[in-house]
Amino acid sequence: MESSAQLQPLPVPVAGEVRILDDDEQVLRCLSLMVRSFNLGVRSYQDAEEFLADESETTPSCLVVDWQLNGMDGLDVVARCQDQWPQVPVILISGQATISLAVSAMRQGVVGVLEKPVRPAELKKEIATAIELGRQRTEAGQRCADAQAKLERLNDWELTILKLLVEGTPNKNIATQMNLAMRTIEKYRRSLFDKLGVESAAEASRVWTLANLQE
Repeated sequence: MESSAQLQPLPVPVAGEVRILDDDEQVLRCLSLMVRSFNLGVRSYQDAEEFLADESETTPSCLVVDWQLNGMDGLDVVARCQDQWPQVPVILISGQATISLAVSAMRQGVVGVLEKPVRPAELKKEIATAIELGRQRTEAGQRCADAQAKLERLNDWELTILKLLVEGTPNKNIATQMNLAMRTIEKYRRSLFDKLGVESAAEASRVWTLANLQE
């Protein structure tokens, strides 16, 4: 029996909703009720294709997927989820949550594995962790996109100079390599700093690194 403290709603309002996929109607209803008790929106599905086909404007904040589905492996569904919602964390649930399954799921990017019957406190903890991870992923993705947008403002000269700065090339050597006067290099350097919104080569390098980060 879960204590009342364990079933308190999550303290921070969350945008989006939790989406649950389980072909067992009774389990699905139970999980949905648990999620609602955490003061979170929820959308539930018994059919994997319907689950994956949902193109509603509301972005899920977390996905809960059953491993053993009629006619489909839950890990296959997880792979498709990651293509469709790359920033959204997935929790896998299973009636046979073996170590082997957990390892395979984690290698595939699942953030948590829960064994049925799922306890409310465990589900709440995993969802809270997943939502926070999703928030961090979204923010990191936005920082990357912002950095890429800044690089797109640079002209060819500025971009070449930035690449050399990132490599640690001194201004004098940049001028020699580009066959330009030091005054011209300094002008382009100042211009690219202004476009990137930075004050130093170190800060410019951080923008370059963010723009080139890959998932």
